Amino acid sequence: MASKNTASIINRLPIKITIDKEDLESDEDVPVPTISKGVQEKKTRYSRIELASQMKTGMDDVPLYIDVIPQRQQPSRKPIAGAETETPNVVRGWTVSSNVDSVMDKSVFTPGFEKLESVPPYTENKKRLKAKRKEEASKTKGDKWFNLPAPEMTEEKQRDLEVIQMRSILNPKQFYKKNDLKVLPKYFQVGTVVDSPADFYHGRVAKKDRKKTLVDELMADANFQRYNKRKYADIIQAKPKSSGPPRNSRRLKKKKKE
Repeated sequence: MASKNTASIINRLPIKITIDKEDLESDEDVPVPTISKGVQEKKTRYSRIELASQMKTGMDDVPLYIDVIPQRQQPSRKPIAGAETETPNVVRGWTVSSNVDSVMDKSVFTPGFEKLESVPPYTENKKRLKAKRKEEASKTKGDKWFNLPAPEMTEEKQRDLEVIQMRSILNPKQFYKKNDLKVLPKYFQVGTVVDSPADFYHGRVAKKDRKKTLVDELMADANFQRYNKRKYADIIQAKPKSSGPPRNSRRLKKKKKE
């Protein structure tokens, strides 16, 4: 019993043996390292794992083709007179909507998306939506005024509007209603008068005499210039002339000398 106990206490030391290939007669004599079963199972387990790019989705590749112009396809059934026919694209049981524009209206990816500093929110706050609606509504006068726009005010347009407000001075023989606004209007639109082809060419204004603005037309009108000169002379004559210097001029001169 004592010999058995002493034998169990003895520890076995590992022995390392190095073999040179030059000492061997052939490559077949090279010892092959033995791999444990646990290491071999781990290798087989990792070999079964595939990357996301290599995983199968469980469905075959579908030759999907989206036609954005459904009018090209002719429906199989005869269309009913007076009814609109839609031809959805069907590929192996999959229906693809051809109305791409309506889908892209809700998309965040719009032209110039790469130039934005941050991604715009998909849903906006109620206050911001209300402010946007108010800003859009202020661009036109409304449906009752046939969406009269509010164009950008320039110097030429401002002068034309001022001339229209002073129209009673331009032609005193014609009666005009009083202006409803004391300031320049915000909503207005400029149009051009098209000559009728029935009119004789003597009754029209030649193209070389036509001007871009109302002020330029008035400055080029000889009758308007004569009328302005006559009115200016009448105003100067009606103005009372002063007979000599004012009474307190002598007193002011004395103060300056002192």
